[in-house]
Order: sequence, then C-alpha cells, then structure tokens
Amino acid sequence: MGRRQAGGTDQGEPAGPPLPDWAGEAVVLGCHGGAGTTTLRVLLNTPWDLGAYSSDRGGVGAFGRPLVLVSRNSVASTARAAEVINVLEADGLRPAALVVAADGSGPEPAESAARLGLVRDRVGLLVRFPFVPALRYVDAVEADRVKLPARARRALERVRNACLAAASETLARQASG
Repeated sequence: MGRRQAGGTDQGEPAGPPLPDWAGEAVVLGCHGGAGTTTLRVLLNTPWDLGAYSSDRGGVGAFGRPLVLVSRNSVASTARAAEVINVLEADGLRPAALVVAADGSGPEPAESAARLGLVRDRVGLLVRFPFVPALRYVDAVEADRVKLPARARRALERVRNACLAAASETLARQASG
C-alpha cells in the first residue's frame, strides 16, 4: 500500500501532505457480539479486528490508528454503542467513525435513531451501512467476494475518508506538540 493523501477534491485529486501507510488501516471494534466487526474489517481491507468490546478487557488500544466502532441498528445494540462511546470518551479516545449496520431491510427503530442522534457529535462520523442480504450467505472472512450495492460502497468510502481525516488530525497534533 502506498502513501495516501490527506483530503482531496471531489474528482479524487490529492490535497495536503502524504499520509503514512497506517493512516488507512482502521482498527475495528464491535460494540457488541454480532455487530459485523469481522465483515467490516474484511470490507475495509484492514488487519486490525479487536472483536467485541467487553468491560473486563481493560483499555482499548488502537495503536495510533483510526478507531472504527461497529454496531447493529437495533435498540439494544445502539444502547450498547452509547455505553462503549462513554467508556472510550472517558479514556480520551474519539472513534473516527461509528458504523451502524442495518439488521434487516426494515426501517431503523425510532429509539435507535434518537440514541444515535445523541452520540453523533461524539464520533468523527456516523455511517449507516445498509442491509446487504448477500452478506448473510458468506462467511465473514469472505465478505469481500460479495458484490456490494452502490449505497454500501459509498458507506465504506465514507468510513475510509473518516479514517484518513482522523489520521490527519492525529499527525497534526503530534507535529504541533
């Protein structure tokens, strides 16, 4: 993987200084079991999968890389996501993104949407990942074999951009002091 550029224009032209290779390597952490953490890790093509968060695990180490949280969009899942964000915030960590994977083809529960509205400003970017039925029929480690619909591809690109933005901010903070 080559060096990436910070920012860029809508035409894909690079802007800003080159970023190190690690800037595009998200560290993926599930807010709960079954969130889709491994599937997202495979789709983002990153080696860093921390599994599901549990309160007995101690601190979360992102190794300086952008942290991406994963949750389903059910009421219980978004409640757990809010709890995990509270813990991370208390530890001084701000996730680059919270990816909320649709749990089915129906609408997101109103209580989930309200809860996500409350945590939206506490993560770099809130990304809703649409329900992709084909992902249910492959092992998570083979998720990259699924032809994703355009909405899912756009959601992944938004996550990647959030990671690059978070890495740029980290590097800027390190350079300033």
